[in-house]
Amino acid sequence: MIVALLGTLWGSSVRGQDNALATNSLSLGMPEINLLSSISGPVNLQLTTAVAGEAVASSATDQTARVKISSVVSGTQTRTLSAKVTTGSVPAGTTLQLMALAPNASFGGTPGTLIGSDVTLSTESDASIITGIGSCYSGTTADDGYVLKYTWGLDNPAATYGNIRAVSGGTSVTVTLTLSAGL
Repeated sequence: MIVALLGTLWGSSVRGQDNALATNSLSLGMPEINLLSSISGPVNLQLTTAVAGEAVASSATDQTARVKISSVVSGTQTRTLSAKVTTGSVPAGTTLQLMALAPNASFGGTPGTLIGSDVTLSTESDASIITGIGSCYSGTTADDGYVLKYTWGLDNPAATYGNIRAVSGGTSVTVTLTLSAGL
């Protein structure tokens, strides 16, 4: 029986099919993305006092506003986030300042460099608040994105206090944020 089994194995040949190949040609692409949205209700800043003989508060601050971004850049390009007063004007004797604060842990990618100090906003030119933004996303929930800290205050109380005026109902200004194209 062993001889018969060996004869069968030596006498047989195993044949299989050769692999057949096919190919697919793919085109992979991703456009530049440059999306920006701000979430906040109206920001109310009031300078007041309740004590006779005392000056109004020298400044008021609010940091409830946030700005969310989605950015995909080409090559080594980066973007800049800037701000400008586009409607209304800051009352005489006062200044409006803005500082971007770090986003929370939901942020992914290259968030850029925060200017790190208050920049004065005007109607004349854009003020950079974050530079070097690369490909990134900020998240979509209410506490995601860069925190925007607005400060409205007296310009130089000792010299300009006489220029400030009461404004019934407040003065409305609109601050427009711009995320630049790749630089």
